Amino acid sequence: MAEEQSTIKRLEKGELRKVLGLTDIAAVGYGDLGSSIYYALGITALYALGATPIALFLAGLIFVCTALSYAEMTSTFPGSGGAAGFARKAFNDTISFLAGWGLLLDYIVTIAISAFAMGPYLSYFFSMLEQPSMQVGFTFGIVAVLYLLNFFGARQSTRVCIVLVGFTLLTQFIIITIGLFWLFDFSYIIDHMRIGVIGSDFSPSWPQFWKGTAMAMVAYTGIDSIAQLGAEAKKPQKTVPRAIMLVLAVLLFMYIGISGVALSAVSPHDLGHKYIADPILGIVEALPFGSKVLGPWIALLAPAILLTAANAGLVGASRLSFTMGEFYQLPTFFYQLHKKFRTPFISLGFFAVLSCIIVWLSHGSMAYLADLYNFGAMLAFFSVHMALITMRIKNPAIERPFRSPFNISFGKFSLPITAIIGALATFLVWLMVVFTKPHGSYLGFAWMILGLIMFVWYRKKHGLTVTGQLEIEKVKVDEFKQVKIDRILIPCQEKGDTELIQIACELAKVHKAEVTCVHVLEIPSSVPLDIAIPHCEDDADVILGKAEAVAREFGVSIKTDLVRARSFSEAILDIIEEKKIDLLIIGSLGPKINPTDKGLPAELQKILKDSTCRVFICSGKAG
Repeated sequence: MAEEQSTIKRLEKGELRKVLGLTDIAAVGYGDLGSSIYYALGITALYALGATPIALFLAGLIFVCTALSYAEMTSTFPGSGGAAGFARKAFNDTISFLAGWGLLLDYIVTIAISAFAMGPYLSYFFSMLEQPSMQVGFTFGIVAVLYLLNFFGARQSTRVCIVLVGFTLLTQFIIITIGLFWLFDFSYIIDHMRIGVIGSDFSPSWPQFWKGTAMAMVAYTGIDSIAQLGAEAKKPQKTVPRAIMLVLAVLLFMYIGISGVALSAVSPHDLGHKYIADPILGIVEALPFGSKVLGPWIALLAPAILLTAANAGLVGASRLSFTMGEFYQLPTFFYQLHKKFRTPFISLGFFAVLSCIIVWLSHGSMAYLADLYNFGAMLAFFSVHMALITMRIKNPAIERPFRSPFNISFGKFSLPITAIIGALATFLVWLMVVFTKPHGSYLGFAWMILGLIMFVWYRKKHGLTVTGQLEIEKVKVDEFKQVKIDRILIPCQEKGDTELIQIACELAKVHKAEVTCVHVLEIPSSVPLDIAIPHCEDDADVILGKAEAVAREFGVSIKTDLVRARSFSEAILDIIEEKKIDLLIIGSLGPKINPTDKGLPAELQKILKDSTCRVFICSGKAG
């Protein structure tokens, strides 16, 4: 049995350009995180009712703990790829895979829930989108558009994101200001923030309240996307933690303010039922003035920021799958690039289709999508907290530009209270989803189990360690560049040239190349070129027919041609020039080449000397 490898060598392809500053990262992060306010408020109120501010506050505390752990780990290991990278540093590739695979589920749900949430806001203009079936169909269309944009190489501009986030913050601030001075009723909110009051339509039972708190965790989606930007950040050890802290502060302020205004303007029951899919529109409609302007504005702004979040989910999933693929945690097709557009079209399509399937399975239920998100997110967040705790114990002396506060000393190392609380809280929320939301947990477990089976099979297939830690050693090869092969030419002169066809077809499949197979019929200069030579032509038909049959066995399209010429070598050189051939695969034009021979046949020497393309010579099997 072959020994499993723990170290492999890969080409050093350089690093991503470090061009993102604090504003860029914060804008992209808030565009992803802040978009959740347009649907999370309604989902939370569905269960937490009048205690929605408490549920959001508790979820916010967990988010603070998680953000601090992300900030420390990102500053310590910039560019490591978020939760999956942190788990790889602290534990092994199996734990890293589980964290990354769980995050991929989150990205898929982010695509689904963000795209689905656009419909209810746009129904302000198009009433047909109020129908669940139309919402689902519209979501499929949005995901398809996002796939096509990314397929052709469109990139989300940070400037566009900054503008959208600016409009979002300004709009939310206006809503909070109007609500604070004309609607906000502190005593009313406090009086309704009761839990377990029997017979009250605003007081949730304790089980309902905890479900609402779990739902409120959806409000803080997307923090891993900020960590993913570390590889493109200027001074990532400082920039990324500062961006996380900035987004954290703004997000908490906006959620507390918006939820306070919401419960002053709309009853908890209406917020969680009538306006569950478009809670911000419900708030705007209840404002004493400005609703005629803010209503259509929100109906346009919300879909724009949600579209940005859905696109961020699709790009984030393809980015994470590429990183995991580099460490042989995912098969190569996940990060295969399109030949022309240089985009990961297969992984983009895979995640786009899965997000549509999830929307279909949810039957338009935002709560179902939220449960599924929490299943994967809590596993990933739990792994980040545990990675921080483990690295504090294993390597206490490593440089940490940012350290989580409130530490307890244990001799040579210290542990942050926030990471301990965060680990316990995220694990408890995950257990709550598992035991109280069976439908979401069934799909979540199926996702994790199938992924783990794939991971083990793929590692075993390549003879790599499964439970260990795979080390990637980057090797710089200055002369390396991608070989472009679009057109392959094979001269088949003998009936036994089948091996040439097979080799050509294998290469054609790899490079998506066109294959041309020719049989050159050499005509003596003493007779016309078009003279009939029946037995030679019949032999040519047999040889070319076999070539076509072999190519079709490989699923490769092949063009065959009988070429009449005075000279074999001149005919091949002319075809190379005329068809702009990139690779010629040719036999030895005679008996098998012997290494002791003094030279190649004259025709072959001329082709090698004058050919404008690469030439592969196959001398046949030894013996």
